Amino acid sequence: MTEPRSHRRPVRNRKRNAIPLYKLRTSDVVRTVVDHPRRLEELLKMLEDTDRDIRSKAAATVARLSEAHPARLLRATFRLKEALSDESAYVRWYMIYALGELGTHYPAHARLFLNEVVARLDDDNRVVRIFTCKALRQVATRNPAVIEELFQNLKKDIPTSVARVLRGSKRVVNKPRR
Repeated sequence: MTEPRSHRRPVRNRKRNAIPLYKLRTSDVVRTVVDHPRRLEELLKMLEDTDRDIRSKAAATVARLSEAHPARLLRATFRLKEALSDESAYVRWYMIYALGELGTHYPAHARLFLNEVVARLDDDNRVVRIFTCKALRQVATRNPAVIEELFQNLKKDIPTSVARVLRGSKRVVNKPRR
């Protein structure tokens, strides 16, 4: 007895269908984007989705990606800046956090997005304002001159927590040697 043969030939090295990122857990999405950099575009498109839950999940993933692999997000800085104007406060504070991490790891790129970050100091949501101060403090510890110059150009008052970091950095620089 012979079994009936299917008329389909087996295909070798066939590319498997990729699972959509919104169906994965945040840690799995980070791992996927690190392993397959082309999937970053899919993650960034999730930030523009109409469903708030998908945008929130994408924002949390971007924040986690900024901690572990900030270099992956350098080219996406413009899209992250756009997400700062999202209606969801959850998305906004995750984007602030991610941009703060980018500014900490790559101080030269911080000038590209700091104006938008400073604009979030006037946000309606208290958590967004707190995360904005934290992000500015992070950048100020690495590059205080950029923060001072930014606030001088914008003619805004420096938040007290950021000013403390700036004063501390001046003491370290101007500390007399014995």
